[in-house]
Amino acid sequence: MLLAAIAPLFIHTTFVLHVMVLLCVWVVLSLSLNFITGYAGQLALGHAAFVAIGGYTGAILMLDYGISFWIAILVGATVAFASGLILGLLAMRLRGDYLGMVTMGFGEIVYLLAINLINITRGPMGLPGIPRATILSYTFKGEIPYYYVALLLVGITFFTIKRVLFSRFGRACLAMRDDETAAEAMGITSYRYKVLSFCISSGYAGLIGAFYVSWVTLISPDSFRLADSIIISAMITMGGIGSLYGPIFGGIAIGLLPELLRPLTSGPYLGSLRLAGVGLLMVVFIILKPAGLFGTDTRTIYLSLETFRNLFHRMKRLPGKGKNLA
Repeated sequence: MLLAAIAPLFIHTTFVLHVMVLLCVWVVLSLSLNFITGYAGQLALGHAAFVAIGGYTGAILMLDYGISFWIAILVGATVAFASGLILGLLAMRLRGDYLGMVTMGFGEIVYLLAINLINITRGPMGLPGIPRATILSYTFKGEIPYYYVALLLVGITFFTIKRVLFSRFGRACLAMRDDETAAEAMGITSYRYKVLSFCISSGYAGLIGAFYVSWVTLISPDSFRLADSIIISAMITMGGIGSLYGPIFGGIAIGLLPELLRPLTSGPYLGSLRLAGVGLLMVVFIILKPAGLFGTDTRTIYLSLETFRNLFHRMKRLPGKGKNLA
């Protein structure tokens, strides 16, 4: 985070800064999807739909009602959370591939609504001219202000997800993921935890969606499609489903690869090869390292004084030194 914070002091190329903001967006999306897929063990293939819900909510509030960017992203996250609650209550009794198909279908429903609700979304024309963020009468210009906001969102997302993961709720989700029958035998209501995990994951997606539309000042139905949901799933697969740091590195690697291949795949016939490169990378990782870069380890290291306490007691037992030590 420190290196990322000081990077704009040495990088002045607009394109590179643009890619850095985009990578932050991918990291937040991969972290949020990993919450439901990696920690709760539920297959979700419609994550981009909640990004679109948050994005359209924020765009409409900023364009039509003059709501501040900071309020709009919170409302976008709330609406996406509520949408996840509705879908979760209906679909979370399903498992495996069936749940994946339902979430995929929900993504297509959101896409069709964005096209056909012309009075609200302007259909295929989208919503251009979305206002940029302001703070204390200063309007964000260029990539650097949005980069720092995106970096802040990455930090908030990681910190809050990590705290939730090592709470009672997070431990229940991990138990449910590993063995749902055993978890229910221990008193965990799996359905309730699945729905709430799905809501939390959707809320983060809506938050970054509202941020994204203000950054690019445009949203259209093609902004968030099924292909984006699959790419996010590929990110957490590469980094390690269920790991803490895997989605960060998976999001950076897969988000960066198409940009690195852009000079080699320019032109009308070669542009799609950038995504083919992502697919080839995923095939290699699935064969050589199926658990991803970081596996599924969710352990963390805490600072403990137990070693010093034991040393104190040993020294206290030594003849002639306990009194001086005390």
